[in-house]
Amino acid sequence: MLIKYKRMEMGYTQKQFAKILLINQSTYSKIENGYVEPSFMNLQLICKYLEIDLTEILELKKPIINHRPFYD
Repeated sequence: MLIKYKRMEMGYTQKQFAKILLINQSTYSKIENGYVEPSFMNLQLICKYLEIDLTEILELKKPIINHRPFYD
């Protein structure tokens, strides 16, 4: 949600911001709402244009949980 709030704070619509990233608005919407992961290049651009530190975004990620039991 940080990306959404920062985008809105900076006055961009999803359509405007997607155009900056050279992707379509529906793809950007999926990124912003957590349905798809952006490429690393797009993640860097998002951080650059929204003035977010990349580590701040990465710290928000939930850890991957392995649902299979591990047996030695």
